[in-house]
Order: sequence, then C-alpha cells, then structure tokens
Amino acid sequence: MQAVLSSIERAGNKLPHPFILFAILAGVVVALSALLASLGVSAINPQTDAEVHVRSLLSAEGIEFMLTSVVSNFVNFPPLGLILVVMFGIGLADKVGLMSTLMQVSVAKAPPALLTFCVFMAGICGSIASDANYLILIPLAAMVYHSVGRHPIAGAAAAYAAAGAGFDASLFITVGDALFAGITTEAARLVDPEAYISPVDNYFFVACSVFVLATVGTLLIDKVVEPRLQRTLPMAKDFTTEVETPELTATEKRGLKRVGIATLVYLALVALVVVPEASPLRNAEGGLIPSPFLRSLVPLMFVYFVMIGLVYGITLGKITSSRDVPQRMAESASDLAPTLVLFFAIAQFIAYFRWSELGQFIAIEGSNILQSTGFTGLPLVGAFIVMSAVLNVFMTSGSAQWALMAPVFVPMLMMIDFDPAFVLAMFRIGDSSTNIISPMSPYFSVALVYMQRYKPDMGLGTLIATMLPMALGFLIAWSAFLMFWLAMGWPIGPGIYMMAS
Repeated sequence: MQAVLSSIERAGNKLPHPFILFAILAGVVVALSALLASLGVSAINPQTDAEVHVRSLLSAEGIEFMLTSVVSNFVNFPPLGLILVVMFGIGLADKVGLMSTLMQVSVAKAPPALLTFCVFMAGICGSIASDANYLILIPLAAMVYHSVGRHPIAGAAAAYAAAGAGFDASLFITVGDALFAGITTEAARLVDPEAYISPVDNYFFVACSVFVLATVGTLLIDKVVEPRLQRTLPMAKDFTTEVETPELTATEKRGLKRVGIATLVYLALVALVVVPEASPLRNAEGGLIPSPFLRSLVPLMFVYFVMIGLVYGITLGKITSSRDVPQRMAESASDLAPTLVLFFAIAQFIAYFRWSELGQFIAIEGSNILQSTGFTGLPLVGAFIVMSAVLNVFMTSGSAQWALMAPVFVPMLMMIDFDPAFVLAMFRIGDSSTNIISPMSPYFSVALVYMQRYKPDMGLGTLIATMLPMALGFLIAWSAFLMFWLAMGWPIGPGIYMMAS
C-alpha cells in the first residue's frame, strides 16, 4: 500500500500547476493546428455534411486572433460570471456563519440511531459551503461520535467520505453546478454554437443520488469501517478529548428560525410568479422546459442566499450596516482568486481549440471510431466513469479536470447523440468517488491531521485503508444507480435524457 501511495504521490507531484498545464496545452494546440493545417487535414461533419478543415493558429489570421482575443476569451468564458454571482450570494451566507451553524444542527443534534446517515446527508449537501464543509464537518463528526461512545475516527471518516466522495451530489444548486455547467456549455459550443447547459440539467439525478450515497455510506461505516477500526485502532476506555460539544446560543436559534420563515416566504413568492400559465418566466407554450425560469436559477439563487445571509447576519449582529454586505461578499470573492487565475488559462486553451477547429475534428474522428467499433451505450458510460475516477486520483481539481476533458469528450459524444448534460453527469460520478483516496487532494492531509488527534501514530496507509471501501462503494453504487436510472428512462434534469434526440 505504501508503495502504491508513493507512486501516486510522485506521479502527481510531477504534474505542473493547472495554470501552467493549460498554458502548455494551449501551446500544444497552436503547434498541432499548424502541423495538421499544413497537411490539409479535414473531416466531414455527419450532422451537417460540411467539411471541417483544421486552421493554423500560426497563420496571419491565427496570430491576429490570439493577440486580439485574449481579454474577450476570458471575459466571455461562461463559468466566470456564473461562479462569481453564485459565490457572492453563498459567500455572504457563509461569512456570517449560517453554513457552519446548519452543519452543527444537522450533526450534533442527530439521534444516535441516525447519526451516520445524518453525517452523510450533511456532508454531501454541505458541498454548497465548499471548503468549509471539510474544515467544519470532519472534526465535528469525530467529536460527536466520541461523545456517544463510538469510534471518533469512524465519524471523521464518514464526514470526509461525505464531503469528498459525494462532492458532486447535493439537494441544493451549488457553485460546482454553475462552474461545471459553464465549462460544459463552452465545450458543447464547439459543435453547436447555440448550446446551453443549465446548472440544474443534472438536478433530478444528483438530488436523488444524495439518498443513495447516504444509505451506502451509512452501511459501509456501520458494518465495515467502524468494526475494522475497533479491531485495528481500538480506543482506550479512558480516552478523552478537550473538544466540547457545540451548543447553539439563543440568538443563533432565533436566527435559524427567521431563516426558515424567510425561506418559506421566498419559495411562496417564486411559486406565485412561476405557477400562472401567463407567467413571463414560462416559455411561449406555457411550459417550464425550457423556459426563462430555468435560465434564471442563478440570479434566483443569488437573491435567496443574500436574503438568508442578511436575515441571519442581522439577527446575530454580524451585519450592522449596509457597508458590511459588500465587504462580506468581497471576502467570499477573494477565496475565488486562484480559480479566476486558472480560468484565464483555461479560457485561452478552449478558445484556441475552438478557433482552430481541432475540437470539431477530434470530435468527428473520435465519434467515427466509437461507432465503427460499436463501443457505445452502457459500456461507454461505464468506461467514461472509470476513466474520470482514475484521472481524479492524479488531478483532484474538478474544474481543471473537467476543463481538460470537456473540450474533447463533450463534442465527441455529442456526435453520437449523447446530451452534453448527460456527459457531465457521468463525469460527476468519477470526479467525486476517488477524491478521498488521492494523496494529491489538499484535504487528504487535513483529514489525516484531524484523525491523528485521536490516534497520533496514524499514517497515510491507514487513512487509505479506511477510506478505500467507501471510495469503491460510492463508485460502484453510484454508477449502478445511473444505469438503473437510464433503464427506467427517467430524465436526469428538466427535459434532459441520455440521448439528445
């Protein structure tokens, strides 16, 4: 096990920073476009019967494009605006302490018989709080487990598995939904310039996945992981920690009550606007799929999280003047600085890929290979999920991995009629499941440090052995659930199925 871990760590450490990686890939696209264009390479688009010629980025026209489009490539990158708007709203609610309080309520107050299930529900849905999910939930779950006489490392493992392996499933629309939808939209436009993938295009499937993953995780922790920990890492009977069970203050309880009331009022107002058939948020036929309502979910989310952030922050005295609101939003936006820098490189790479027609060429040739070999349908779905899971061990940044994969695989699979939103759904499974066994994950060491509070001599190998059953369990169960979903013929989101037609 240690040898495998060392190999993964060495291979991962050899990868450049994602920003440098995409800068290198942009250079590769420039060189490859020049080579293929000089060879007169082309392909026939089966959907339009148009001949697609690879264009050289080293031509006069290509050089002009690269020099004049740097800013527009970045500013018009679809995920940029989406993630900023969503983060302003969610960040305000997070900075006033609402997210951490909700986690405490959902875990610390859980009935003992439902403790593990509640940890998984809180951790999976807690992805809406991004990094805070790991930093708050792992030590909290360990402490609660210990307080009821259970193995604290099992609690920490449950929280880490929920936050990591279930990262892309949630009952709520998250920053990740907006980010992935934007990247998928940009990739799909390599084939269809009018393509649009909404942050809710996977919602039906990922929302139901929460309960499947929580159930699978509960069974694995209670029946496999914790009994093994009791044998291999038994806790001394007189073991104590200095961590105290957090208790909500009267003001915090009052804040949560007001948030609940505000949520009901907001939902009622949205329903009042959307339900009437003549609503401007419905389409011309009076339906909701597609409709302006689905395209308005990001601003509706923004308004909701700003509202509950204001309600909670004012109640607790963390927002005392109008100046506090933009200040809290700015604090949350500052957390996105590394992502924005990465977006700059990704935007240039995808723009070069699109302008040179390499995206269409690879999509056409790749889809032809898939069709000629008969490697389509469910075998292709399974292979894509496994490939995503393996790559995720070495590149744990979901946005960077999807930005690398989407321009190649989304157009390619669109050529054989896969809906781009379904391709994203497949990626979500692989992207989440193996997070918890990758030494390259920034939270791998965080989880280990929290667990070492209870067992100071616990090492990386023990952590991997503890988390491996859940990584494999989530990967297998989630993939099987997707296959079941497809067999039932259910939509994975509003009007979204496996096949576009």
